[in-house]
Amino acid sequence: MWRNRIKPSKLGFLLFVKVIIIGIICIGFYLILMNFAIIYMDHMRIDIDKYMNQISEAAEDFQNYITENKISMEDTSSIREWDKKQKLMYIRLVDNNKVIYETMDYMSKYIPKVSTVYYETTRNASNQINFSDGTAALYIGILYKQRIEQRMDFCIGAVCVLLFCFAILHEFKLIVKDILIIEKGIHILENGEMSFLIHTNRKDEIADLADSINRMSKELEYQKEKEGTLRQKNYDLVTSISHDIRTPLTSVNSYIDLIMEKKYSDTTEMERYLSKIKEKSYIIKDLTDNLFNHFINQSTEYVLNYEIVTGNEFMAYLFRSLEEALKDKGYEIRTEQNIQEEFFLKIDVMQIQRVFNNMEGNLLKYALKTKPITYSAVLENNRIKIKGINYILNNRNIESHGVGINTCREIIALHSGEMECYIEEDQFQVVIYIPIYLV
Repeated sequence: MWRNRIKPSKLGFLLFVKVIIIGIICIGFYLILMNFAIIYMDHMRIDIDKYMNQISEAAEDFQNYITENKISMEDTSSIREWDKKQKLMYIRLVDNNKVIYETMDYMSKYIPKVSTVYYETTRNASNQINFSDGTAALYIGILYKQRIEQRMDFCIGAVCVLLFCFAILHEFKLIVKDILIIEKGIHILENGEMSFLIHTNRKDEIADLADSINRMSKELEYQKEKEGTLRQKNYDLVTSISHDIRTPLTSVNSYIDLIMEKKYSDTTEMERYLSKIKEKSYIIKDLTDNLFNHFINQSTEYVLNYEIVTGNEFMAYLFRSLEEALKDKGYEIRTEQNIQEEFFLKIDVMQIQRVFNNMEGNLLKYALKTKPITYSAVLENNRIKIKGINYILNNRNIESHGVGINTCREIIALHSGEMECYIEEDQFQVVIYIPIYLV
């Protein structure tokens, strides 16, 4: 755990390395410039003669300072106080060939750069200074080169420090720039542009952050598309089931009207009407349960409940139901099923019933009553072929959204089958293919 705590981040490590590199470059630059400065100062020529008046005045001023303050030769601290005020002067006091005070000794303690290399001796620059306890020889020189070196050292050092600061600030500027790019990208994503990607050339935590935001935006875009697709599927499902409910509901209402108006010949026919009402009500119940379960299960897609059924019996049931429903409403229908072989179908019974309920509803809505409706079923290439033909009304004002046909196509496709619908002259033809299983 402690290793994880002391482990630096990629951004911190890269910044640390850059600081070290920039520091080494600035130090190297400083040393190079100082070498050039020293070479320049070594070749400087100083005219001492123009400083002679200044040296004489300094000697006189020093004598007056000693006399007024009654300073002895051993009082080096008082001598140093006067020496500190001199800018270019270098003094040495000698008594009997013994140096009792020298500026270099004082300055070397505080300014290590002082070197006798830059000391320029003067001509006849010695004077006799009378102290309270004796006399000493005063030698005055010029520290002009040393002062220049100090100033150049300061200037070069200041330039190198500024370069270092500028380089560090530039690195921080790049970091801030990338952060601002990420911030701008987030604002764009907030406005709904989920396809926008944040680009950065970094290889640290900032790049990881940008990649994380890009992955998040892709995921959000995917979720948004998924929600849109699911929303459309929900709309299509509600529309298709609402459409499918109309046909059995209409049939239920018709049979109820026939019973209430006593339009039946005997009790057997009335019981048949009641049986049809019960059958259609179960279809309505299954459709509404399908819709309810779809939304209860967090809007998951409907999964077909496949089962193996005997094809001969199932097709006879479908044709018989279609025939009875149409004949009860005054249509003439002929069905033909010349299939001698026994075959099986792997289907969702309720969904196939939805297909035939849709066809029944379309026939009641668009078919011409004066012309017969024909439906046939034959086996063809390991598939059952169901074909329906009816003459269509000339009423162009009938509203149709194609919901029923589209739903039927989707259901047949889920059974690995095909459904074709087309109009030839005044005839509407529908052909359905569903795979079969032979014994």
